[in-house]
Amino acid sequence: MLSCDLVSLAASYIRTESEGGLPTEDEQMATIVAYAAENGYDLVAHYKDLDAPGHLLYHRPGLKQAINNIKELEDWEVLVVAQPRCVSDTDSAVHEFVHKLSLYGNRLESPARPWEGFLADMRSYRRAMASGRGRS
Repeated sequence: MLSCDLVSLAASYIRTESEGGLPTEDEQMATIVAYAAENGYDLVAHYKDLDAPGHLLYHRPGLKQAINNIKELEDWEVLVVAQPRCVSDTDSAVHEFVHKLSLYGNRLESPARPWEGFLADMRSYRRAMASGRGRS
């Protein structure tokens, strides 16, 4: 009889900021480790951007390394963050990041928002942008 207990490979991403608006590195890691254990994820990679501003995603070396991993190495399927703001302070940046992950078959999760929530928000955002409602 085959076991149905499949473990998903996951990575952690931590971003702190000098203004202190995000939890500390240790607090984020504790949250991520607990979430991974609760969901049966094996954390196999860790990415960090310490004291990084919350807007421009692609200027952060840790996040760029995570993106390169999903494009080339495919070592993990889930990127776990302590909270959505750890990716970016800007909803549009989070939505674009979720879109990129979805293109490669990866996903973003946090205790505050499961993948389905990120995906639904991203799709609504992209529909609004396509229809012109999301433009200022």
